[in-house]
Amino acid sequence: MKSFKDYLTESKKTYDFKVKVAGDCPKDCSKKIKEALALYKVESCSSGKGLPISETYVDFPTHKNIGVTVFDVCVSYPTTSAQLRSAISEKLKISEDSIKVRNLKEEEENAINHANKEKSGESLLNKDYETDSKTQKLVGGEHAMSLLKELGKAKKSQEQYAGVNDQLFAKAPKGKKS
Repeated sequence: MKSFKDYLTESKKTYDFKVKVAGDCPKDCSKKIKEALALYKVESCSSGKGLPISETYVDFPTHKNIGVTVFDVCVSYPTTSAQLRSAISEKLKISEDSIKVRNLKEEEENAINHANKEKSGESLLNKDYETDSKTQKLVGGEHAMSLLKELGKAKKSQEQYAGVNDQLFAKAPKGKKS
């Protein structure tokens, strides 16, 4: 049987982040990022992958015509993206506006949010909405009529139930009829 210490060492968790630096990155940028994040126990830091120069990037909307360098960083101490961005900004002496740090879930969310950003060139204002005969049964006059029919079937007459309080009302005086 394994001891608690064995289970604890096996359950070692790591936290993956993507660090994006806009503009020119120093030559030993990867080394400086490792030094900046030493407090968070860096497991690995990739050498930067340069993205081509683009007019705008989603992560850096205020920067125009820049290249972006992307680093994959893995730390073993739990932290937030903002803390890592601040530490990297101090070490590289670059403003925080030029650095984006996201964990993998934030990257997925960003990809989902910007998946349909490109324009297709097709106008949706002049097109009729595609309808189905199945969907018309769920809304509109036909649905209202079926709902009324159901309510008519469910109508019940009120029934008197014998209960505990019947004895109390039997003893109550009856009012005069006028």
